[in-house]
Amino acid sequence: MRQVQGLNRIPSVENYDLFNKIYQKSKLARTQQSSQDLLYDGDQYRIQQSQQMLVEYLKDLNEMIEDVVRLVDQLHSLNEQEVNNLFQHIKKQLRNLKSVIQSIMDLMLGQGKSPFQAQKPSHVNIVMVNTIRTYLVEVYIPNLLETAKYALDNFEGYKETFLKDIKIASTQLIMINLIFGASVDIDKNSLFSLDKNHKDWKELYQICERKSLGDVERINQSFDNFANTILIGHAIMGKSSKFKNEILKKIQLAINSVYYQIFDAKKEAFTNMSQMKAQNAIEVMNMIETPAIKKIMAMAYPKIKVNCKIYIDPVVTPISIQMINSQLKTGQLNKITSQQIKLINEELHLDPNAKSILHKFDPQKLRIRILCNSSIDDTSSSWFSNQQQHILHDTILVHIHGGGFIAHSSSSHQSYTREWAIKLGIPIFSIDYSLAPKYPYPQGLDDVWQAYNWILIYCYKHFDIQPKRIIVAGDSAGGNLACALTGLAIKMGQRVPDGLFMAYPALDLRFNFTPSFLHALTDKIISHTILGICVESYAKNPLTQLSSDPFINPLLLSDEILAKFPPTRLMCGTKDPLHDNTWAFASRLLKLKKNVQFTIYEQICHGFLCYKTIKGMQEIQVCIDDAVAYIQELINLSKS
Repeated sequence: MRQVQGLNRIPSVENYDLFNKIYQKSKLARTQQSSQDLLYDGDQYRIQQSQQMLVEYLKDLNEMIEDVVRLVDQLHSLNEQEVNNLFQHIKKQLRNLKSVIQSIMDLMLGQGKSPFQAQKPSHVNIVMVNTIRTYLVEVYIPNLLETAKYALDNFEGYKETFLKDIKIASTQLIMINLIFGASVDIDKNSLFSLDKNHKDWKELYQICERKSLGDVERINQSFDNFANTILIGHAIMGKSSKFKNEILKKIQLAINSVYYQIFDAKKEAFTNMSQMKAQNAIEVMNMIETPAIKKIMAMAYPKIKVNCKIYIDPVVTPISIQMINSQLKTGQLNKITSQQIKLINEELHLDPNAKSILHKFDPQKLRIRILCNSSIDDTSSSWFSNQQQHILHDTILVHIHGGGFIAHSSSSHQSYTREWAIKLGIPIFSIDYSLAPKYPYPQGLDDVWQAYNWILIYCYKHFDIQPKRIIVAGDSAGGNLACALTGLAIKMGQRVPDGLFMAYPALDLRFNFTPSFLHALTDKIISHTILGICVESYAKNPLTQLSSDPFINPLLLSDEILAKFPPTRLMCGTKDPLHDNTWAFASRLLKLKKNVQFTIYEQICHGFLCYKTIKGMQEIQVCIDDAVAYIQELINLSKS
């Protein structure tokens, strides 16, 4: 950190013995055995040893936390009301954390009544508990100490930043409290509770390619430069959102744009992200959809021959929450029912004037963007007058964009979809589904279902496209919808896509704890707060059964449905909070002996396909090309 010269220490804290004591305990904890040394291997003696080790580790952690509380008490004596209020809150959270840890130790020692589902020491998932303990002693507590010590030495010059640091630390601690208790009851046979030498992991390693994009320091610096641009946007929107009047908001936007280009926006942005409300998150994440930003981004897009938008009416009976819950209640939702698909609005779709209306802007209709680097329409003839249609394309890609279900569009994802269209030489149908919270689940799923059916049934009537091969692709939230769409097609007996490609998909919105979720506590792109907002917005309908619906959580799709899945390819980064979703879904397909492969990129965060923009990460070109190779492989497999 940058040292501030000429400032006095806070007189009430002169003794740094407590700091040194906590640092030494943290250093000692780092030398303790890792989570993977706490095993469930059937050897009762070793299991008992692991349980005893965990109790000792937790005792040390609780002592460390008590020292941190004493340190906070010292800092609490400062004559700064706002600082003291924050310290009071963080001290409360630390006390809560101690209580959770003590409850786990009591359970492990067979003392008192357990507040968890686990009622015996043997029921405790010691691997998951130790994963969070390790994060606390190796990451969270050292970072908190560093923040506090620097503030003590330079308080007057560091006060504003210090306040933001403590706010961030406080919200992180709330989340740690929640997941620490939940970790006790996680299934001990779940993938991430198993030793890395377990056969399930060994089989997964066989279908996984781990890839580095280059020197770690250079990659991290490149990402930081890109992320700082995003953080400036967060800071600007966070300040401006306080104004209700649109004119004042725009004036403040202009002022903040200049201010945060000059001054560091990082802390401001992290503070905003940690305390963000839903509307703020939507505004921030949709900054790239504003006309000015769109124009700037478009400057970096490659030129493409066809870039048109069409607007369609519903094609089949809509997917409703009532239909979903009815089948969930009868046990039919997660089964192949092959029910007859009922067409609707046929008179509109078969109208001889439908083609002229298709391209007419209509905000009430579903929009699909079509990208292609060659003609998709032989304008010399019409299907109404020429029954011998000239087919220009028999292979297409259906693309579903990400954005946490609350943001983005086909437009902002052209940073990679245009390249895909050019390099693959096929049309891409990119669906602009309805966004939450205005349109919660299952509206987004129904939109992609309607678009998919329109492509199957009516596309050839308007374009010289007769899809013999269809690949479905999606990233993040779009990966969720792409997977759910594939499962829905299988369930309903509709034409199944010939291949599925997903990048960093959000396949389990229940967010049961897995190790990669800890990345969300410090992630610059997808923080734990934003993750929560996205899920709450998408599952806003009070009738949504988030814990059991496989079409909002595709990781819950039945073996019966997954057994019919097409060849599947996935990719994700090691620093992505959704990293474990990729491994878990690949594991399920692999157990069913499906054709599945995936790539994991070292040191890469969430959303990387969209990083290649002006002032973006040019190293991501490798990932874009890898995605093209995966999609081409899926196309080739469908031909064989």
